Amino acid sequence: MKNHKKVLVTVSAVLTIVAVFGFMTPMVVVSAENDTFTDKDAEILKTGDHDAVADVIYKLADIYDIKGIDALKPAVPMLIESAYRELGLPEDERWNIFEILRVLSVSGDERVQPLFLTIMSSMGGGGNPFTAQGFLKIGQSTVKDISDSLESASSDTRGRAAVTLHKMAEYDETGAFFSAKDREIIRKRLVSNLADDEASVRMYTVVALRSFGDETVINTLEQIRKHDAHKDSGGTYEVRVEAAETLKLLKGN
Repeated sequence: MKNHKKVLVTVSAVLTIVAVFGFMTPMVVVSAENDTFTDKDAEILKTGDHDAVADVIYKLADIYDIKGIDALKPAVPMLIESAYRELGLPEDERWNIFEILRVLSVSGDERVQPLFLTIMSSMGGGGNPFTAQGFLKIGQSTVKDISDSLESASSDTRGRAAVTLHKMAEYDETGAFFSAKDREIIRKRLVSNLADDEASVRMYTVVALRSFGDETVINTLEQIRKHDAHKDSGGTYEVRVEAAETLKLLKGN
């Protein structure tokens, strides 16, 4: 995977990762007898050996299935270190990054938050199910940092923050994760980003308004649907097309 800046990636491509990896899909389960994270496992995670690290990750998935979140806590620091090590590799050599994120995403450990903010900002598909799920598991303390990322100097971060917030809202089964104040702040920042110079930011922002928009954004979205500079020129998911879809949802059509 190569991260092509300035190239508009389709929303479907970004969100397809949900179907590929699956949100809240049961993890791979190995032998139930390997249900304790050991010092040897920690040493293996330090080595960076792809196959050995993969075995430990699958073992941790088994630990989670058998014993739950608390049993993952001892492994969290080493998993975070492993994730950062993989981020330092060329993208086509990050063999275990997604499985590491998968395990960390269910940990609910606040120590994971800085890593997931980095993942959100630096990897394509920043709104993937693991970061979104991870932020939800950590709790509402994550909202401010992600919302602030909508105002980042980096266009990649602005767009990926919008996608991440949208996926979090979709995954929130209670509908209560975001407070009314959070929603208002996020909506205002998303509306501001509708005028972003980057077409990708505008597109992801339009999509995020499906979760955070209301009747106050309809007129603005109508203008985008008619006049956005990035019109549908043979593609499928471009700014005007996404605006039309968001309007349908907000209007209840």
